This record gives sequence, structure tokens and C-alpha cells, in this order.
Amino acid sequence: MGVALSQAFEAIRQGDAVDLKKALEAARAAGRRDLIIKGMTLRNGTHVAEAQLETLQDVEMLERLMGQVAEKDPLAAAVSGYLPQVPKSATVPSGPLLSACIDKHLASLGKLAPKTIIESRHSLRILLGLVGDIPVATLDADHVQAFMDAVEHWPRNATKHKLYRDLSVQEVLALSKRNGEKAPASATLSKHWDRLRVFISHLRKQRLLQLDPMEGIASPSDRRGVEEPETGRPFTHDELKAVFGAGFLRWASKYPHRFWGPILGLYSGARVNEVAQLRAADVMHVDGVAGFLVTTRGDGNKVKNTSSLRFVPLAKPVLDAGFLHFVDEVRGCGVDRLFPDLPNSTGLGFGRQLSRQFSTYIKRQGVTEEGMGFHAFRHYFITHTDRALLATGMEVSARDVAIGRITGHGKPPKSVLRKVYVDNSGLAVPAAVQPETLPLRVETLAMFNPPVTLPSHVPGQFGENLQRAATEAKRIAREAKRNKTSA
Repeated sequence: MGVALSQAFEAIRQGDAVDLKKALEAARAAGRRDLIIKGMTLRNGTHVAEAQLETLQDVEMLERLMGQVAEKDPLAAAVSGYLPQVPKSATVPSGPLLSACIDKHLASLGKLAPKTIIESRHSLRILLGLVGDIPVATLDADHVQAFMDAVEHWPRNATKHKLYRDLSVQEVLALSKRNGEKAPASATLSKHWDRLRVFISHLRKQRLLQLDPMEGIASPSDRRGVEEPETGRPFTHDELKAVFGAGFLRWASKYPHRFWGPILGLYSGARVNEVAQLRAADVMHVDGVAGFLVTTRGDGNKVKNTSSLRFVPLAKPVLDAGFLHFVDEVRGCGVDRLFPDLPNSTGLGFGRQLSRQFSTYIKRQGVTEEGMGFHAFRHYFITHTDRALLATGMEVSARDVAIGRITGHGKPPKSVLRKVYVDNSGLAVPAAVQPETLPLRVETLAMFNPPVTLPSHVPGQFGENLQRAATEAKRIAREAKRNKTSA
């Protein structure tokens, strides 16, 4: 057995035709857990420093690599036996290569934050190193699945770690598996998925891909199978005081989303994207109660599910801090969104930048635990509102309903039949507002009293941001008008 296995190793290293599955079985029969091949040279001269085969998926990946080499060097393929199985009637796909499409996609992200572009380049580099520089039209579900399997083994800070930084993608993965590196956090896997999703969307818009290779593959959040993909815990009282402490105004004073985003998150338990996508039109009075509407109205607006559509009353501390005065300033400038500095050019939601900026900020305030971020406001609001209701003797089922009306948990009432309601003043409002339960929401919200003092909004504080957004909106409107005229 030892001689046969040695001969198989040598044949593989020279790029000769070998049944890799049988070679792996032979290695296991010889008492080895895996099959590690070093210094492999394919017939066309391609050199693979090291390949580690543990599973049949690893075998298939290496066979695909040999198949890709065969496409580029048919003569070598004929000699080695790794000729791709293409029907005679079929044609080998042509067109732009994956590497060129990645370069163009990254260039199209030029207006995004440099960190976003760097992270996208990182994910797509892994994809390219994994599947090879194939015609982009051949990108399929197998490639996507292989990519997602690979990033589950990608070591943290591989480009900086001396063990990995000079290795190829294949070599990094092989060494990471051998070293038993810890799997990335679920949030990291979701980011890889999102970056690939944006790239695939770009390819389809350019008509370089006919089908969506990600369709039918479970995303990391789907694999977790839970309602709330976000992890973490509530802020402690001390952490919350640090968040709204002396450093808050230094961090938040120049950007309205930094100032009002955390305040709204704390006093509503709303998700980061629900806060970040708010428009001036979403802030309204219903039956004399000021609040904001979580809605899909507005270009790029998203909600988690139908239960998320709701009207959230504004807590008194938020009103006292001057939120409605700020909204009036936004309207006065003719700006649509409350937080115009937040982009959504990737199509993944307005909350991404707010979430990242806030996570960076709280780390500087001493909140360094992994998983802590904007969603900790939601945990805090639900936890402490629940405790306040419990103190009144309210049963748990009733507490869930009372809190869910504010946070968007649970099912909307089946009795809602009309598309709009009319409030006491005769104003038509969306059905999601549910005016009949509004007094209960106001009463519940009044019981939430976190141990922080909010800063007050200074009139004109964000005037420069709003004027810049208004100018940009006018420019876009002029261009749209010119394009319509020329068409």
C-alpha cells in the first residue's frame, strides 16, 4: 500500500492522470486523515505549492483546478488525461474574465468609503484565487458554494499574519485547515456573502451573467435559522453612560446620523436600518402623538418583515432634545432623508455605515466585546421595558404584545382590513400606524427610563450637511430633466 500511495503522490505531482478519490481512500487506508501534496506541477507548467485533501469536496476542487488548466492548455490536457468533458455540440464560453470584471466592479465603487472597497477586494480576491480566472459567464452555484465553504476556513487577519500573508488563497486555506483556525464570526460570513451579492448584482446589470448563481443557496443568516440574525446583549448601565458620555458630542456633532441615530435607537429599540432610512415624511403626528413610521416607502427603504411596518411614538426625552426642530430644518432645506450623509450605493441598506461608525465609536468608549453594536440598543430597550412592565404585575404574554407594538415583533392584528386609517383630526394615515393601540404604546414607552442625559440639538447644527444634500438633490433633478428631454 505504501509503494502504491507513493507512486500516486509522484504521479499527481507531475500532473499525470490519477483518480484523486482513490488516492484519498488509499491515504486513509494507510492511516492518514488527509492527503497533502507538495510541489505539484501540472503539465502546462502551473505550479501548486501545496494541496491538502481531506474531503471529497477538496478532491473536486482540485479536479476543477486541473480542468481549468486543461482549458488553457489543451495539448497538456490531452497528455495528462484531464480534458474537460464538453459535449461536441457545445461551445466553450468566452467573454470577459473574472479578474477583469472584478477590477471594473471595484472601480465602480469609487465613491464609497475606502474601507468598503478594501473589504470588497478582499472577498473577491478569495473568490478569484479559489475558482481561477474563468470566463465570468461560467460563474455558477458550485463556485458560490465553494466560496462560502472557503471563507468559513479563512483565518482572521490572514493578509497581516506572517504565517499566511505571502501564501496564495489555496495555500492559506490548506494551512488554515491544518492549523485548525477558529471559524469566523457569523457576521463576518454575512459580510462575505453581501459583498459577493453586490458583485453578482453588478454582473447581472452588465448582462454578463444570465442566471443568479446565488439563488437557491442559503445565506449565512438563513443557515442560522433564527428570527434575529444580530447577536450581542444589552448595554449595561455603565456602558450606556459611556456611550452618551463626554465623547459623544465630539463624535456626533458634525453628522446628524451620528447624533440622532443612537438617540432614536435607544428610545425606540428600532433596528439600525429602520433608523438610518428615515425620511422627513416618515415623521408625523397621529392623534396628537408625534412619532415616526417604519415603512418601505422611499427609494431603497427596507424592512425585515411585515411585522416591522409600524408607527413608533417619540419619547419625551427625544422631543426635549429637539428632534422635531431638526426635522423642520430638513424639510426647510427641501431634503428628503433625515440623514443624507448615509449612502446606499451598494443596495444593502442605509444602515451599514451607521452601524460600522457606531461600532468603531463604542470600542473607543471601552465597549470592546465582540458582537456589541447598534443592536445592543434594541436589546436594552426590550429588556428594561419588560422589567418595568413586570413591576406592574403584567403577564409575560401581555408584555410581549405591548413591547412588540413598538419594536415590530409579532404578527400584525388580523382585524386590520383597510389600507389607511383616519385619525381624530381627519388625517389619513397608513394602516401600519394602528391608531387604536397608540395610547398603549405611549403608555409603554413612558415606562422606559434609561440612566442617561441626552444632549440638546442646536438650531442650524447640521445646516452645512443639509445644504450640501439639497444642492446634490437639485443637481440630480436637473440631470434627470436633461436626460428626459434628450430622450
